[in-house]
Amino acid sequence: MSGGIPGSHSCNCWLFRTFVPQSVAGGIIPMAGRLQSRTRSWLLVFGAFVIIAALLTTTYGAVLHETRKVQEQVRAITQNAMTSTLLVSRMGRAIYLERLLVDAHIFEREAGGMGRVEGRIAAVQAEYAAAARAYEPLATFPGEPGAWQQLKRDVAALRAPLGEALALSRQNRDAEARAALLALEGRFAAVQGDEADLLGINQRGAEGALAQVAGLQRWTTTLLAALALVGAVLTVLIGTVTTRLVRQREDEGRRYSDMLETRNRELDAFAGRVAHDLRGPLTTIGLAASVFARRPPDDASVAILRRGVTRMEELIEDLLALSRVDEDGAHHGVCDPALVAAQIGDDFAPRLEAERVALRVAVEPATVRCAEGLLRQVLANLTDNAVKYRRPETPAIIEIAGRPAARGYELRVTDNGTGMTPDEARQAFEPFYRSVRVREQQGTGLGLSIVKRVVEASGGTIAVDSRLGEGTTLVIHLALAPAAPDAAPG
Repeated sequence: MSGGIPGSHSCNCWLFRTFVPQSVAGGIIPMAGRLQSRTRSWLLVFGAFVIIAALLTTTYGAVLHETRKVQEQVRAITQNAMTSTLLVSRMGRAIYLERLLVDAHIFEREAGGMGRVEGRIAAVQAEYAAAARAYEPLATFPGEPGAWQQLKRDVAALRAPLGEALALSRQNRDAEARAALLALEGRFAAVQGDEADLLGINQRGAEGALAQVAGLQRWTTTLLAALALVGAVLTVLIGTVTTRLVRQREDEGRRYSDMLETRNRELDAFAGRVAHDLRGPLTTIGLAASVFARRPPDDASVAILRRGVTRMEELIEDLLALSRVDEDGAHHGVCDPALVAAQIGDDFAPRLEAERVALRVAVEPATVRCAEGLLRQVLANLTDNAVKYRRPETPAIIEIAGRPAARGYELRVTDNGTGMTPDEARQAFEPFYRSVRVREQQGTGLGLSIVKRVVEASGGTIAVDSRLGEGTTLVIHLALAPAAPDAAPG
């Protein structure tokens, strides 16, 4: 500051000498001195304001950079934890199914039946291997690599004894095979313990990320409060401006904290729904296993087991589809909705004919921002819902219509099915939500969640208009994309 004031003084003197007549200089000089003093004070205040503004700007930039960095870290850690949880669950399911299938092999008497069971065992082992390969690079949380190595060792220790039990079963030495299998219960329990350790590590990793965000918020609030105090000491104006900024930052911090709490509650609810929906098929499989333990399996018991396994596979596939939407490049792809709708008509033609459902397609050609495969999945899910929830007493009609709208492209899928109440329509896109009226229908409750995720990842919106007993209309708005140039002939 001291270096800038003399320069300002000399400038003012040069202006004074240039423009003020000498005859009035004597009366103006005292006033000029007061003005110069005021100018110095104003420059001091202005310089202080500039320093505070620069400090605030620099600090804000640093805080913003740090916040974004932490947000990216939290996002990566949360994604890692969710994906790892799904993969560990898949591996645990594969080991559990392999145990059940070895038990089923022991009950078989015919070589053909044993061969079929062994084929299913090989498929389950391949499923485990695929999940293990996908999980390997994700084992990065503290303590996770060691727990993962322990799980691999415990699983490897099961392979040879299980192979021996299968070898005994092939010779119909069932009593010895069953004894060998029972001797492995402790090792199976060790594998389950390893899986629980891995799930706990991922949960603690996600909680640590949230704690890191909370620490960053505390640090940001403290720093901005200190800056506000310094600004208030310099001038009332600077204090007012600084206080306003602090309040803005505090409001942002509270909003961010509220958002984190909301997301945390949503994550807790999502995890609870996943656990609830997986518990049903696991109970079915457990009941079937209990039946197998008492008597050789019959067709009914095997059907129960298959239903449970199929239900779990559907849930896992839908969960993976929900998590892969962004990875599939929804916001980068483009397609023609008319071609996609025509493909849906061809794909569903046999089912529609068998169930006497009329499908009307009136989709105008265009180029929209959505990957073709993902838009096909959206229309397939909506068409499947329309067929599934039709009214038996009324001839079912499904309409797929599309046309350019004012600010993009509008797709409508309309049916005259059972419809929804207003409360059901509000919750229709929530993961795992299924109305009490339709819970006997087959499904995972993730179809409309996947549809919404795809549409929003493509930069679009989706809304539902439904009336109970009359039907439902799903309205999708997508952005238009420039048409691709025609390929050169050749």
